[in-house]
Amino acid sequence: MDEQKYPLLSRLGEPSDIQKLNIEALEALSAEARAFLMETIHKTGGHLGAALGVVELTVALFHQFDFQHDKIAWDVGHQAHVHKILTGRADRFSEYGQWDGLSKFLERSESSYDHVGAGHASTSISAATGLAVARDLAKEHHQVLAVIGDGSMTGGLAYEALSMAGHNELNMIVILNDNGMSIDPNVGPISRALTRLAASGSYNTVRDRVKDVIERIPFTSLFLKGLKHMERSVKDYASPNAAAFFESLNFRYFGPVSGHNLREIITLLEMAKTLKEPVLIHLSTVKGKGLGPELENTFEAHAVSPPATAGARSTPGKSWTNIFTEGMEEVMAKDPKVVAITAAMLSNTGLAPLQEKYPDRVLDVGIAEANAFCSASGLAIGGYKPFVTVYSTFSQRAFDQVIHDIALQKLPVRMMMDRGGFVGGDGPTHHGVFDFSYLRMIPNLVHMAPADELEMRRMLTTAQAYDGGPIAMRYPRGETPVMELPTSITPLPIGEAELRRTSDVPGLVLVAIGSMVATAMDAAAQLHEAGVPCSVINARYVKPLDKKLIASEITQAKGVITLEENVLAGGFGESILRLMADEDIRKPVKLLGVPDEFVGYGSQHQQLEAAGLTTAQVVETAKLLWRDIGEGKVALKKKPA
Repeated sequence: MDEQKYPLLSRLGEPSDIQKLNIEALEALSAEARAFLMETIHKTGGHLGAALGVVELTVALFHQFDFQHDKIAWDVGHQAHVHKILTGRADRFSEYGQWDGLSKFLERSESSYDHVGAGHASTSISAATGLAVARDLAKEHHQVLAVIGDGSMTGGLAYEALSMAGHNELNMIVILNDNGMSIDPNVGPISRALTRLAASGSYNTVRDRVKDVIERIPFTSLFLKGLKHMERSVKDYASPNAAAFFESLNFRYFGPVSGHNLREIITLLEMAKTLKEPVLIHLSTVKGKGLGPELENTFEAHAVSPPATAGARSTPGKSWTNIFTEGMEEVMAKDPKVVAITAAMLSNTGLAPLQEKYPDRVLDVGIAEANAFCSASGLAIGGYKPFVTVYSTFSQRAFDQVIHDIALQKLPVRMMMDRGGFVGGDGPTHHGVFDFSYLRMIPNLVHMAPADELEMRRMLTTAQAYDGGPIAMRYPRGETPVMELPTSITPLPIGEAELRRTSDVPGLVLVAIGSMVATAMDAAAQLHEAGVPCSVINARYVKPLDKKLIASEITQAKGVITLEENVLAGGFGESILRLMADEDIRKPVKLLGVPDEFVGYGSQHQQLEAAGLTTAQVVETAKLLWRDIGEGKVALKKKPA
């Protein structure tokens, strides 16, 4: 770290040293942290806006609390970059999101200051309630805090946790980082004045003494109710939306105040930690604070891309998300019954331009995946054709709804799952490598994965036309080669695979799905040059399988390799093994897919390499299998007569 540019950060020792700084030094430290964050993330790429909005808050937290003893749960994790900077990880930001590098989110294994791992939204308050209950059961006395915001208050889990904390009167502090994406701030002079009054030591001393006196009087319940009602009425007048709501959940509410005013934040924190009840501090912040007015509080502030690498792509490609947008636009234009639903992912899933064109038929439910899927079931019952469009990793959050509300009722809900497979720098919390497994086991459900642009367009048409129950399509992050499309896009028959490459003599058959079809084709071409005959099946469907085609090709082959960008446990490869067992086909088989571990941060290529799924690795695996077949090492017992 440059000591001249960042004198305070470079000399910072233990995080507890921040407690010794005066307000001027704290403001200077905040300025350095913001500048350092902007400099480093612009070099590496990654989430930026939310972290810039909580710089002053984070500095104030470390000034008021000792997080070697006090516990804090950050929501999502990309709000916690300054937390990382202040806890000894500033020098690792050059490795941000890199292979074996610094996590983009929070990982308990990375630092003793990361008390709760986080990569998905709306979990912090719930985790903090558990931390508070654990503290109380152990008769300990440290503080417990949760920082939530950047849209996470649109998730139902947050409200379930607030209800639990308020009902149990847990001693904990919830800080709402309101950057305009969840609750509209109602900031005004009356509100600020009453917040300062409520945060003052004299006010709370009088409040507690009055309460103590009243509790000693017989029949006190009515007096206490009256006291609380009077206090809430005053707050409701100042901030009628937030105050009434949170205090109805039994939280002491303070705010909203500026999340960039260190003095006000410190005053509130000093007060809050003296209270032994649920407290919510509402801070109004600017997402992307410091990026300039053209970027602050915009989608572009959320994350930045790393500088482009010259010559990174040798062939023209097209984003899978853009292909989806084009296909959905055509489907929606042709069929007025089609409705798209997403969970706070309008831009990232490519639905934003469609919402402009079809505002009544493109719905954003916020960070509430369970609601997205369950409401889709109602749309289907109502005669519409819902397309729920989320990342594969976030669809996991609606697993029960897929079973109970959709598949059990055999409702034609279309599940569009972006970022299927490895996702690069966003790492293990965002890899979409489980959906083949958990959707494959659900009755009445069809699951497909396109190998190229044309197949994706055809699968969208297939989903629009299919009315027999739920149907899912997963597609990867990144690009695929540009194709010349036919004038008419026709649906694919349900469960029909494709023989993409044939072999004149019996050899190996590579059975691939989705993103792995191109890898299988490249590997087969190289294997042919090396004298290993190969055929390639593009399965298209994880469920139902094209049993006739796949069984026929495997029966004629000498060995089988399956390829999937999904965990092997319960995945596509295991479905091929099941098919072979059912058909009593005995051939040597090698399953290639994601191993039984969480693959870390890095590029998509590095992650594929860790799973043994690069073209070179597939070729090497196939050569070894072919050699073993030739040497008789994998000869199988003959079927009994």
